[in-house]
Amino acid sequence: MANLSVTRSAFIESKLFNRYGIRGIFTTRSGGISPAPFDSQNFGSGLGDPDANIEHNLHRLLDSSDIPGPPHQAIQTHQIATLWCNGPGYMHSTEADILLSSQHNTPLAIRTADCLPILLADPATGITAAVHAGWRGTASNVVQHAVQAMLNRGASSAHILASLGPCIGSCCFNIGADVATALKNSVIGAESFVNDHADLRQINRLQILDSGLSEGNIECINACTACDKAQFFSFRRDAGVTGRHIAVVAIASKP
Repeated sequence: MANLSVTRSAFIESKLFNRYGIRGIFTTRSGGISPAPFDSQNFGSGLGDPDANIEHNLHRLLDSSDIPGPPHQAIQTHQIATLWCNGPGYMHSTEADILLSSQHNTPLAIRTADCLPILLADPATGITAAVHAGWRGTASNVVQHAVQAMLNRGASSAHILASLGPCIGSCCFNIGADVATALKNSVIGAESFVNDHADLRQINRLQILDSGLSEGNIECINACTACDKAQFFSFRRDAGVTGRHIAVVAIASKP
């Protein structure tokens, strides 16, 4: 497991990002005020948890994490659409599973409950990205689209850092033949991580390497959201009736 610290205020910090003065966090399910089955740090709206609870959870997270303000979020559809974000964060009405920014003090966030959250940052240029990678996004190489969008704005593959957060592990992610074929075809070497189960984290790691990033700039948090009910929400484990985590990346000031 990567060298990470789990804070008492219910999020996991990226040690890799911390070394470069970048904030990268992945929330756990505890530390908020939401009632069951969203107990207690839920960030997903429209699920049955009052919006006031979600706002309270967000304010509590901001107070304890040094994230410089509310993050930008979008409507997630398991696709590869990108959204460039500027200024104060808010919930966009736009559909996007890749959020990017070239501005400092511009937090980006994606929501998950088994899908893989991926945070990207180039300390040299200040370009950041938050990526929502479920199996559909993984099969569509969503993280490679995110890296390419960063490169198109001036980032360097030699400098981009990647932190891959908690998601459903291969131990719990059983799949059918069609999904297996789609994932195997997504990148060379993926077949090593796909049979009747799939390892989303490792497949995305291969895609990131294929995009030109170095192994030393990739961090994997080897936690399974489905296995650990005490720490994580899981859409599959809880048959869809559960909360959502958020993963947030932000560069508060120029490195």
